[in-house]
Amino acid sequence: MKVLSLIAALALCAEAVRLPHVAEETPAPTPIATPARLEKRMRDVIVNKEYAKNQAAKTASSTTELPPKWVRTLSDGKVEIVFPTVIAGVTFSAKPPKTTDGLEPWVSLKDDGSPKTMRPEIKGGRTKNAQPTYGTYFQTATTMYHSKEDLGAHNMADDEVFEEVVYLDEDQTNHKLSPLIRCTPDRYKKKGIARDKSTEPFCTPKDDVRLIKDKTYFVTWYSRFFNKEVKNVKIHLSHIKESLRQKGLKKRDDEAAEEEVKEEVTDEIVLSKRSAVLEHGGKVTELSFYTSDWVSNEQGFFPLYIDEKWFGDEYWRKVLLSIQPDNVADEDFDHKKNSLVVEIWKGAKVSKEHLQDLKKLEEKHAQAYLGDVEIEEGIDYEKYMIMITMPTCVIIAAFGMYLFVTWNRVDLSNVRKRNIRTKITPRCHNTISNLITLSMIRCITC
Repeated sequence: MKVLSLIAALALCAEAVRLPHVAEETPAPTPIATPARLEKRMRDVIVNKEYAKNQAAKTASSTTELPPKWVRTLSDGKVEIVFPTVIAGVTFSAKPPKTTDGLEPWVSLKDDGSPKTMRPEIKGGRTKNAQPTYGTYFQTATTMYHSKEDLGAHNMADDEVFEEVVYLDEDQTNHKLSPLIRCTPDRYKKKGIARDKSTEPFCTPKDDVRLIKDKTYFVTWYSRFFNKEVKNVKIHLSHIKESLRQKGLKKRDDEAAEEEVKEEVTDEIVLSKRSAVLEHGGKVTELSFYTSDWVSNEQGFFPLYIDEKWFGDEYWRKVLLSIQPDNVADEDFDHKKNSLVVEIWKGAKVSKEHLQDLKKLEEKHAQAYLGDVEIEEGIDYEKYMIMITMPTCVIIAAFGMYLFVTWNRVDLSNVRKRNIRTKITPRCHNTISNLITLSMIRCITC
């Protein structure tokens, strides 16, 4: 037993000697704490579409790559070099493709004359946004005569001549180079207060539409509206000043204008095709502050750039747009004939001092009531008179009731709040009826 105890003691000593080595054992790797994943909360952002559009226009590149020049042969055998151009993002005179499938993009026009690209596509066996067709608007009607020998019809008499009306297509040499939709009478808009008058010969822009500064809009007209002898036309812009005072005198001004027209022996169509702005009493103050160069009438469109110089000190202006054919002299040209009215506008202004525009507007209205000053727009006199008349009638009625009670020495000491709620005496009832009747008479008199 002693031997076994000795062996056990030796084993314990040996184990104690090896303990330091055990303490130096490589520790287990400490796990690295993975950071908690945080989900970012997204907030819905409401963006003003007009502001985003203006910002995109500022950041967009102003340079547009032009298509290469190319050569074509005209119908008369002449060879010429064609120079493509880009106007308001629309490419004109580009070289047409060799093969077409009818799905080529074309350019439509909005009511203000701004371009919009349309891309035809086939859905359900039908073509959506197909290229426009013009019927016989640009064809020439020609009467052809056929004898029986020429036609060889079995149901014709020997001496009979058959008349046939044939529509001949126009020369498409130049029109195929323009992707812009053409103006036709079925695309005329309406103008006037009742929207019962046509904007002929214009298709765009629409009457009384707003055109923004530093933008280009296409003025389009029906090229066959004028006589065949007209080869070129001019676009005129004239300032219009609106007057609130003229609204009440509109009938008198129209009668004076009719007498003046009769004296000058002019056409009555001048008065029957006026814009709504002119019908409200607008006056043309500055004729032809802008006049374009001569443009081919057959072209049928003119790119109008809204220049900042046209505004002067105003933020917006009403402008009369008219067209002059080359068979009418400058001194004989009537700006109101075949015209429409548009509004040129400087656009949205974003600044910290935006309240200054409101202060200037208030000062303009205040000055208008002090003197003989004409302004373009202002407070409606009808609403203003209603706002003043109603409280005036109430004050007069209250004063009349006071006089009635004072002169008739009506005793109101018995009239109490609880008596009115529970029971009204005959004497009090007659007094209240008289007061109500008098107040109604006063209001009607006002």
